Amino acid sequence: MCLTNLHFILRHELLLFEALREGLEEEMDRDMHVCVMGEDVGHYGGSYKVTKGLAEKYGDLRVLDTPIAENSFTGMGIGAAMTGLRPIVEGMNMGFLLLAFNQISNNCGMLHYTSGGQFTIPIVIRGPGGVGRQLGAEHSQRLESYFQSIPGIQMVACSTPYNAKGLMKAAIRSENPVILFEHVLLYNLKERILHWYGHWSCHDWLEANC
Repeated sequence: MCLTNLHFILRHELLLFEALREGLEEEMDRDMHVCVMGEDVGHYGGSYKVTKGLAEKYGDLRVLDTPIAENSFTGMGIGAAMTGLRPIVEGMNMGFLLLAFNQISNNCGMLHYTSGGQFTIPIVIRGPGGVGRQLGAEHSQRLESYFQSIPGIQMVACSTPYNAKGLMKAAIRSENPVILFEHVLLYNLKERILHWYGHWSCHDWLEANC
């Protein structure tokens, strides 16, 4: 990896959900086309506080609270991606995204190909899943096996604060639709990570970490 344009400052300690937020915030600062939508992502800050404080900083149009209608706001995010935005769609719980399975499978994954390459779909669909404390069955599903059979979808899962931040940034910069899986029991995992500034690319991060 070429480090010519990369710079580092001292390590700082973050919880995994804070690392996700930091990566998201850095990308929103960098690119005004990046926006967030989902249930309670605005002034409430998200069900697990990944978007806490972003609505106050960027406003209600870039951090958009939606109705409880996963099929509708996922479809809206896909349409926004087709027209030049880079939306991050938060599923309050990944199990709820089964309600948007048609939009994810028939639109999100396929539109680039069915349009003959006329459209790219740079969207990130992310959210918590997995068995957690005091959560019911509908809040505890892992949907990787559902989505892995969809053509055109890229899937990633974070396991540490360091790769959570890196994967969030790389997913946002990707020209392909990415589903970012997070586990509820890892949100409070703590790690010291480097703060990078200067030039950052998906290729740099992947080369350094794969």
